[in-house]
Amino acid sequence: MNLKPIGISALLILIIFLLYNTVGVGIATLIFAIIFLVQAILFSIKPDYYDKFLSFMNPGLYSAYSEKGSDFIKKKRRMNIIGYYVLSAITGFNAFLQIRLMTRIDTRPLFNMRELLLFALVILGLIFLTNYISILTMKKAKTANEDLAWNIILGIAFAIILLGFISFYILRPII
Repeated sequence: MNLKPIGISALLILIIFLLYNTVGVGIATLIFAIIFLVQAILFSIKPDYYDKFLSFMNPGLYSAYSEKGSDFIKKKRRMNIIGYYVLSAITGFNAFLQIRLMTRIDTRPLFNMRELLLFALVILGLIFLTNYISILTMKKAKTANEDLAWNIILGIAFAIILLGFISFYILRPII
């Protein structure tokens, strides 16, 4: 088992936490939108960048990609690049909304440090589980479209789990 993706994810969560607390949620989200856009552009210009990025971030998933052949890799790379463009647009829109709302509402944190740590541990657990399941679905998928369908289903399921977890902590004082 390779713990590199989990370590990198933990480092990214720490960076996100520090950025949110220093420059604010809206500015930090805008920074991430710009980073996603730069990544999408770099991956579009030179396919080698995507391969190097994936092999650095997740060697297990990269080896599963490599076993599938060049046509599968090209189609999967194209889908991931489109995903980065969409993620950049959605994150940028969210950042601008957050920046506009920062002046109109109270932006105190919803979570205390204990809850934030618990939330970060849940996210790390889900990242580990997602990584493991992504590698399994990649190996079982016959086509890139089948792999994409499974990834969408798993993404929706994990989003529902996270939404339920956050809702539980927000609504806990009310109940």
